[in-house]
Amino acid sequence: MPKFDPIKLFKFAQSHIPAYQKLLRKNKINPAQIKTLGDFLYLPITEKKSYIYKNKTSDLFSMNTPPMIYASSGSSGKPTFWFRGDKQELHGADLHERIFSKIFGIKKSDKTLVVICFSMGVWIAGNFTLACCRELSRRGYNISVVSPGVEMEDIMSSLSNIAPLFKKVVLAGYPPFLMNVAVEARKRKIKLAPDIKAITAGDKFSETWRNDFLATLGIKNKTSIVSIYGSADAGPMAHETPLSIFLRNESLKNKKLYNELFGDAKTLPGLVQYDSGQIFFEEIDGELVLTADTAIPLIRYNIHDTGRIIHFKEIKKIISRAGLTDKISRLGLSNWQMPFLTLKGRTDVAVTFYAINIFPENISSAIKNKNVSGLLTGNYRAYNTTAGKSRFQKLIIELEPAGEIKNHAKTAGLISKTVHSELVRSSIEFRKLNDMLGEKSMPVILLKKFDGSSSKQKNGPTLIALAGKKPRLT
Repeated sequence: MPKFDPIKLFKFAQSHIPAYQKLLRKNKINPAQIKTLGDFLYLPITEKKSYIYKNKTSDLFSMNTPPMIYASSGSSGKPTFWFRGDKQELHGADLHERIFSKIFGIKKSDKTLVVICFSMGVWIAGNFTLACCRELSRRGYNISVVSPGVEMEDIMSSLSNIAPLFKKVVLAGYPPFLMNVAVEARKRKIKLAPDIKAITAGDKFSETWRNDFLATLGIKNKTSIVSIYGSADAGPMAHETPLSIFLRNESLKNKKLYNELFGDAKTLPGLVQYDSGQIFFEEIDGELVLTADTAIPLIRYNIHDTGRIIHFKEIKKIISRAGLTDKISRLGLSNWQMPFLTLKGRTDVAVTFYAINIFPENISSAIKNKNVSGLLTGNYRAYNTTAGKSRFQKLIIELEPAGEIKNHAKTAGLISKTVHSELVRSSIEFRKLNDMLGEKSMPVILLKKFDGSSSKQKNGPTLIALAGKKPRLT
């Protein structure tokens, strides 16, 4: 497999991308001196705030404006618009074809329905999945796509009326919402395909959640659900494989294997593999830095995901030390010879809820509202927990009362409505989530005195904000 050439992309960017030319001038870099990978590794790190936001959008790509535009929402709720072209969609289709063909066992002749349960509109996950599936159809796969998005009634109608016409069915959506879909289908006694598959993105999930989800669907094969690692910046970049899923499960039984793969991580990280012919990753200070030939060329771009690169040679040694070489061979997992990424989370100060980011300013602006500000000190903790055997997510916000509160329930209800209203106002992604979930998107408010502890949750990081200090994740 030929490897991605970051030097080639650099030469294109320094010749055709005004914003990157400006960056090189600012850092007094002579492009002619960048000849080897060693030279390349001295180039400046780029990121959204210092590169994307600091340049005119038209200066971020070459003269031809890319044909597809989509958006992500940042901490202020103001959307960041991203662009992609045909090459990026072809790479995305390659990734989806690998999942459909090599993991799900879908043949070109299999009559297959893909039900897209990602939000549609300007968001990347839904429209990119649609584009990739359409490309697979052009490659000869007998794939039909229906895109109900997050409209539950339309999803149920698709599963009850259309899905029975197909041999294979693939659900695509964020993990928590797919669980909602599975539970609702079971509740309505909709008979699903016996070997239904699912692809997810956005949230990493635990192996307990995987088992619960598969049990709700009535299937046992762990590789029937595959998580894709992607972002609005770069699109789909990596995905789970039968080998990565196997190793992640084995690590829960083998402490030494866990430590070799994930170090001292308290929450089980994601484990995925990527095609080194389409993207170049570096690991710098515990963060993943990528170089990718996207519509806006990303060169040494820090996506602020924490993780680790483990090349396949090292994985083979780890497998051998764990005594799993023969078992992996017997299970037919030896062919997945791609490099690995461990995914611990983001360094951005935010807590995730149904795959969207809740930032400190979203919460702070709510508790400064005149209706509740006098009741609170301003100190808070926010975290995402789950209920009902990991089926449904809850956004928990612990707030410190400024004085004695006589009616906790009434006060908590008032604060919950205020925070919810502010999240709807300040975040376009939360607004869409609220349209989808209704009352389930309401935060749970807990009023309690703070004792200085971090109150870290086992299900994920805690966002903590204390008077006089910057918000942080613990």
